[in-house]
Amino acid sequence: MPAPSPTPPTRRNEQHRCAHCGSRFEVSHAADPLESYVAVEVSCPCCHAQTAVSLPRGADKDLRVENLPGTEPETGVGD
Repeated sequence: MPAPSPTPPTRRNEQHRCAHCGSRFEVSHAADPLESYVAVEVSCPCCHAQTAVSLPRGADKDLRVENLPGTEPETGVGD
């Protein structure tokens, strides 16, 4: 009987904001969230500026960075 194929790791999506232009973007990766977190430089999909984000160690091996279009989500907090 053949061994079962390994289950692909679950991808995590984390929202971040560009330090240069302020646009929102999403970083997805399959790194273990229990690993220690490190600063990783990613390129903003809007202005291409390098922005440091905190991600689990090893996340830089399979990053996907995508723009989050649309308006800011409602947080339920009023001014």
